Amino acid sequence: AAEKFVDAALKALGPDDVGGVVAFASDPAVDAATTGRRDLGRVLTQVDGKATDLAAAIRLASASFPAGKGRRIVLLSDGNETRGDAAGAAQVAATDGIAIDTVVLKGREATAEATVESLEAPDESRIEQPFDLRTIIESTVAQSGFLDIDRDGVLLKRVPVQLSVGENRIVVPERIAQPGLHQYRATLRVGKDGDNRNNVGLTFTSVKGRPRVLLAQTHPGRTELAAGLRRRGWLVDLRGVGGVPSRPDELAAYDAIIFNDFNASSLTDIQMKLVQSAVRDSGIGFAMVGGEDSFLPGGWYGTPVADALPVDLNIRQRKSFPSTSVAIMVDASGSMGVEEDGFTKIRLAAMAAEQTVRLLSPFDRVAVAGSSDGIEFVVPFQKARDKAAIASQLQKLDINGGGIYIRPTMTKAEEVLNAEDSKVRHHILLADGNDSEDQEGALGTALRMRTNKITTSVVAIGDGKDVAFLRQLAAAGGGRFYLAKRAGQLPAIFTQDTSIMSRSAIEEGAFLPRIAANDEILNGISSTPPLLAYCLTDRRALARTSLITKKEDPLLATWQYGLGTSLAFTSDATARWARNWVSWPGFDAFWSQAARAISRRNTLNRYQVNVSQQAGKAVVDLTATDTLGNPVMNNEAIVKIATPQGGSRDVTLTQIGPGRFQGSADAGEIGSYLVTVAEPDPKGGMRTRTTGFSLPYPAEYRTVRPNRPLLTRMTELSGGKVITDPAQALRPVKDSGKSITELWPFLIAFAALLLPIDVGIRRITIPFAEIFARLRARLTSRRRPAVVENVELVGRLQQAKTRAQRPDSGHSTSPVEPTTTEPRSSRPEPRVKTNQPTGSPAQSLLEAKRRRSEKPPE
Repeated sequence: AAEKFVDAALKALGPDDVGGVVAFASDPAVDAATTGRRDLGRVLTQVDGKATDLAAAIRLASASFPAGKGRRIVLLSDGNETRGDAAGAAQVAATDGIAIDTVVLKGREATAEATVESLEAPDESRIEQPFDLRTIIESTVAQSGFLDIDRDGVLLKRVPVQLSVGENRIVVPERIAQPGLHQYRATLRVGKDGDNRNNVGLTFTSVKGRPRVLLAQTHPGRTELAAGLRRRGWLVDLRGVGGVPSRPDELAAYDAIIFNDFNASSLTDIQMKLVQSAVRDSGIGFAMVGGEDSFLPGGWYGTPVADALPVDLNIRQRKSFPSTSVAIMVDASGSMGVEEDGFTKIRLAAMAAEQTVRLLSPFDRVAVAGSSDGIEFVVPFQKARDKAAIASQLQKLDINGGGIYIRPTMTKAEEVLNAEDSKVRHHILLADGNDSEDQEGALGTALRMRTNKITTSVVAIGDGKDVAFLRQLAAAGGGRFYLAKRAGQLPAIFTQDTSIMSRSAIEEGAFLPRIAANDEILNGISSTPPLLAYCLTDRRALARTSLITKKEDPLLATWQYGLGTSLAFTSDATARWARNWVSWPGFDAFWSQAARAISRRNTLNRYQVNVSQQAGKAVVDLTATDTLGNPVMNNEAIVKIATPQGGSRDVTLTQIGPGRFQGSADAGEIGSYLVTVAEPDPKGGMRTRTTGFSLPYPAEYRTVRPNRPLLTRMTELSGGKVITDPAQALRPVKDSGKSITELWPFLIAFAALLLPIDVGIRRITIPFAEIFARLRARLTSRRRPAVVENVELVGRLQQAKTRAQRPDSGHSTSPVEPTTTEPRSSRPEPRVKTNQPTGSPAQSLLEAKRRRSEKPPE
């Protein structure tokens, strides 16, 4: 319907009119630029339909208008905005002279619909204390159905419901026997329902009880640490690979999380971010205990979890290790072009190689090549000094053939590593577990390389038919074999293998721990038995290191990370490295005190948190009272929101009443959010209290009727109107367009023309005084001779006339001036030369009179 309306309006545009189209949902995008286009066709722009942001669409449309035109926005929508402030955007558009017309698109008013508006529960309860679950259901028709209630994914009860038209409230009594943060879900099942995506409600309640610890281990059969904590009264959930929760609300059920000899490849990137967020944003304690699958040998370098540790895993930049040369040969076959988590496998392999380069010292050497139909070194052997330049070279790693050929790849690796003189020479081969060809002779090459002290580790992507051979190849090469079921595991595997094979990850040899600082973990402990090995790490500047090794490396360190406390113990807690500790009487006390030191502490004040969703934001209403029940006036609490994908939001609170504070933060993702209130602890830590809320479905699915009042309000604010006919969109606008011609280009051109004249006047000296003097002299010299000549000619003419009138006696009747006469020569007198040009009338007259006076008498 919207496409037909817009198409009809565009076809009715006048010859000087232009029109454009903006498609919008969560974000706006220009579907058709503002031109003289006369037809629309289909709207092909793809937008995220999980939200509606009318304000963003209005802002983009306002910015798309060309200059010199009257402007109008025609908004086609049901008006149900779930993000932004459309009325505010309309008011801004009105100040710019832009009118907004609205076209109301029909909703699903005529369709039978039932919606779970919300599920409510107290944010805090006690063990076995009764409370009520309240479900608010909106229905457009009267009907019956069932409401399923489950807790933490386990169905508790199915309640029959009878719904009337409008709002319905269903109350279900409940009590909890287990402590922790629990999630309730209500699912509505009815017969008359146009869209069942909005039939779910979620809520949380927190139940206090005994402290609870999540203990994750690569080998769950080693129960020394779990048994010690349980003997001290802790509730311990021992989990193996794949047992770490993948939702923030599941992690929030624990007071502390301990990774005991746990490999990084056991977690996804999202899980790592959730663990990091649980410590930073929810105040849950975290500890990492050493072992061959922990710290640097466990592949934790460069991960979000490593950021939370009080020790630094980048140790090769400081310590003295044997020089190392690493050659990484990557499968560049077509299968590496498959995408995983938004990245191709070949790109994830390049990222893994980059992590390995960052782990190496500036004096180590590295080479990276892609291997398929041919072998291409994108990073020839070079020192790992300029890591940024090497990372840039790794961007060239790309697929270039059909499959990976093992024998020529091993031969090439042997060739380049034989040319290296480093003490440690290591080869990492990344191959497809289901498409590794040309295997004959590769095992012999690996054995020969091992004889020459060149080790080979093999990483297989995917569990296929060639995995058994690749495992044999790693054994023949004296390295390790890794099976990566996901390409996202490659960075952890590469760094783990490099650190182990370069002998820079574990320090072996018995030593007695030394106490470096007093700590509550060491209360009652003055000495300890020896340990047999530990993972090498470096100190962090702000961390507190309580135990050190004989080489003064960190053994026990803690620090405050966000709202939580993080701990690192670089030796292990099993009978392998801590053989003497397991039988030590202080073993249980040490680990119980360590768990207590990092565990989440409850706040001293009481906080009641209520969260609501408004226009894509979570509005937090906080009520704070002290231990006596008096309202807290000077609030020092910090509020953080942990998002479903491991992100973080800070909430700025404003006091709105005695003991009442309010703030908001963006909350547009679907899933569970954790809201943590934290107050400073006198000991320097943080006391926290956590609750949660959920967005079970997009707000788009909540409403079935168009929001006519909002659309009408927008037209009133901007001077537009609600229209139904496309021709109405082309009526004259109130504010006509004005065309503005910019003069600056012409002024710049004129200035450019004047510039050389200005330079000439300033640089060239012209003697105007001398020029004027010469002109004056020239003019004067030309006028003076003409005057003298005229006077002389007049005088001569008078003399000639006198002589002509004289009688024969020679006497004249007219008085004459006395003159002196000279004897007359027989020769004629020479002609008087004058400046008068020859042939002038005066000259002719003079000559004629002279000839007449000189003629002898007859």
